Amino acid sequence: MEIKEIINSLKDEEFAVFCGAGISYNSGMPLVGGEYGMIRYILEKLSVIEGDINEIVNSNLPFEAFMEVLAENSDISKILDLFKQGEANTNHILMAKLAKAGILKTICTTNFDLLIEKALENEGLKKGKDFEVYCSEEQFSGVDFKNLNRISIFKIHGSADDEKSVRTTLKAVASKELSDKRMNVIRHVFSTGNHKKILALGYSCSDSFDIVPQVQSIDGSKKEIILIDHFSTSIEIKDIEKVDKLLNGNENPFKKFLGYWIKYDTDGFIKELWNSFEEIIEKYKRITSKTKWKTYIDNWGEEVDENKGRFIAGIMFYNISNFNKAIEYYEKSLKIRRDCGDRAGESKCYMNLGAAHGSLGDFNKEIEFYEKSLKIAKIGDRARESECYANLGAAYTNLGDFKKAIEYYEKSLKINKEIGGKSVESACYTGLGIVYRNLEDFNKAIEFHNKSLKIAKETGGKLVESKGYTNLGIAYANLEDFRKAIKFFKKSLKIAKDIGDKVGESTCYIGLGNTYSSLKDFKKANGFYEKSLEININIGGIVEEAHCYANLGCTYANLRDFKKAINFHEKSLEIFKDIDNPLKESECYMNLGITYDKLGVPWEAIEYYLKAEKIFSETEQFHHLNRVYRSLYLAYAKIGDYSNAEKYKKKSDEINSENIENG
Repeated sequence: MEIKEIINSLKDEEFAVFCGAGISYNSGMPLVGGEYGMIRYILEKLSVIEGDINEIVNSNLPFEAFMEVLAENSDISKILDLFKQGEANTNHILMAKLAKAGILKTICTTNFDLLIEKALENEGLKKGKDFEVYCSEEQFSGVDFKNLNRISIFKIHGSADDEKSVRTTLKAVASKELSDKRMNVIRHVFSTGNHKKILALGYSCSDSFDIVPQVQSIDGSKKEIILIDHFSTSIEIKDIEKVDKLLNGNENPFKKFLGYWIKYDTDGFIKELWNSFEEIIEKYKRITSKTKWKTYIDNWGEEVDENKGRFIAGIMFYNISNFNKAIEYYEKSLKIRRDCGDRAGESKCYMNLGAAHGSLGDFNKEIEFYEKSLKIAKIGDRARESECYANLGAAYTNLGDFKKAIEYYEKSLKINKEIGGKSVESACYTGLGIVYRNLEDFNKAIEFHNKSLKIAKETGGKLVESKGYTNLGIAYANLEDFRKAIKFFKKSLKIAKDIGDKVGESTCYIGLGNTYSSLKDFKKANGFYEKSLEININIGGIVEEAHCYANLGCTYANLRDFKKAINFHEKSLEIFKDIDNPLKESECYMNLGITYDKLGVPWEAIEYYLKAEKIFSETEQFHHLNRVYRSLYLAYAKIGDYSNAEKYKKKSDEINSENIENG
């Protein structure tokens, strides 16, 4: 297939355009990532050091999630103002001319800028009469897709002239939750619309938390995709279904579609496309313009002090799972806030430091910081006080102190019922469900998970709803009602796929794997663990990647393939050592000990059990110590070391006695 043949095919049938930031580059709009992109320049304004900038720029953090962190901690209106500037370039003008000629009726873009609208207006077309722009949740919900009589511009990520629409998108992508209304637009463009072909221009396929998974979830579409993957010095054409990744390394989301991937200079393609319609739309003109986009970021940066910059950088590192680096930046911010007497800001720093230490498995340190945040919040910030109680509930759950966990969740719930904090109320019910699951009161766990699920359904929180089904799946699996467990995991999985929640999808596969493992179907379990592993490798979910290795290690041990089991457990151990998570490291030692025990090498097992015991003791994980004491007792007995066997049996009995006394 030649370029001319593909272009001629666009003349034969109605087509839509789907476009990203690349089409506005010739108008002086910034690209997002890369060496000269917008993210790098913003981080420089925050005084983040070069090496740390590179780590964030090269991470899988979506631009919208990056911007949401800025929006939550600064006024981003001056940054958004830059997207109101600029003049339409050749790309926008060609679309406008084709639309005016009645050839192009549907344009869908991820861009905030107003350049498509400007091009249409320059052609004499009027908004509301000749074309409609849909950019907000309300507008998307009002679209009658069967009766679109005007040129339709769908701005799936919002529009710069409607800041609320942009903020809604930023929040949705940051929370990995795409609304049903936006999903309907994507389905219209890629599946149900009247057009036969979709020309994808300037699109990097980097929307891994919203658009990409939604496109991937479409089955049976007869639309043909023509994807231009910009490359300035050569040309190559392949069937799109045979291309795994784009030139930028991002996954190709169009593998289920017919069509072509074209490695070609975008400007060159646009020129050839324009010339093919020359009889209808006049001769080709190359039009570019410049926008001094850095000026707008400079203006924003003048209002962001060093303290905010450190705090924002900490959140960025937390979001890409570099918790040690997050702590480093939070501590710098904390020092500044203390020095200037900013008590509310100090409380925020303590809260975030607690979360970062908790993510590293240091739950005692986590509690210490939450209590510091709580002390300040009690002075008059009821919402933060409630949040502190909920976080303390989660931390004490991780420590195995379930009595205290319940106490703190109930304190949080009491405040939330007074102030109407539905999201924290839902989180408390989820937390209580997890506590009662740990206490093996599975029916009570189900009761609380259903309460959380009810709130999610009332508020339209698809992400929380999906998690609710996952938690119900776990509870029913614990009750050995595996049929119901599988049903709930599959419900959760469907929502996770629909909203593009890759983390949730991965968790569902883990749940299904665990359920089939309980049913002794270890091969099927491994299939689900491998699906979860693939997702986490792709999205950079390093912690969950390690969990997948641990699960695979356990199932291969059950299949008596001990070589593979040990290999997977060692991979898991290596990751948890690298990210400095001692609790998870100790669990890896336990898994290796159990595997060597099953292999019939108890002296090797003892070596790993002792390593686990050391960490459990140092981190005061008393609820885990009983398990390791019991394992050491049995392992020493196997090798005839009855003195040590008796010693660890006594330690195990002492913990059991304490548990009985404490109820």
